[in-house]
Amino acid sequence: MTLIKKIISYMEAENYEIFRKSGEKNIIYIEGADKNGTINSDKANHFNDLRLVFAFNHRDDAVIEGAWEGTTEPGYWYTDNPMNPNGAARIAFGQYRSWQIGIHGNSDPHEALVQVGLVKVHRDWNRDMIRSGDAIDEGYFGINQHWGHDHPVDDIHTASAGCLVGRTRTGHRVFMELIRSDRRCVADPDFIFTTAVIPGNKL
Repeated sequence: MTLIKKIISYMEAENYEIFRKSGEKNIIYIEGADKNGTINSDKANHFNDLRLVFAFNHRDDAVIEGAWEGTTEPGYWYTDNPMNPNGAARIAFGQYRSWQIGIHGNSDPHEALVQVGLVKVHRDWNRDMIRSGDAIDEGYFGINQHWGHDHPVDDIHTASAGCLVGRTRTGHRVFMELIRSDRRCVADPDFIFTTAVIPGNKL
């Protein structure tokens, strides 16, 4: 089974919304997956998660329009120096309608998807960099979708305190071009995007 078929099968099984109309984009993050969809060991502090956009063509076939190295998890820096006293945020697997186009960052501001709706996160209070046993926290935490400052694959560093991050600036710009081309966003610049975060080992 191809990667896109695995994704759609998983989303259908979870009753996630799939946007099938012409010009609509689906945003997916697969934790612990390489750019070609191969499942990896999901080693801590690495850009080893997959950011992906797919859409349906005129034949109603799902097509992956972009895939990039990314991370759905904070690295060592924010795990050890959390912004919240209850622990670093690690987004809970699921689907959320929670992002609009905006600007992320102060020292290196850039166009991104910024959180405008509720999301659930696990609070890594014991700093073990896994979700198991961690309390769920729901709210507005600035869980944005931005770039990772071109940090190396093996060092997330300060690129994520819990955000959904594409590793490179170039890749992120292409990602944002695709998102901006969504027909719903063209019609309404304040359109709120939906994103699914999927555990790779469940595919």
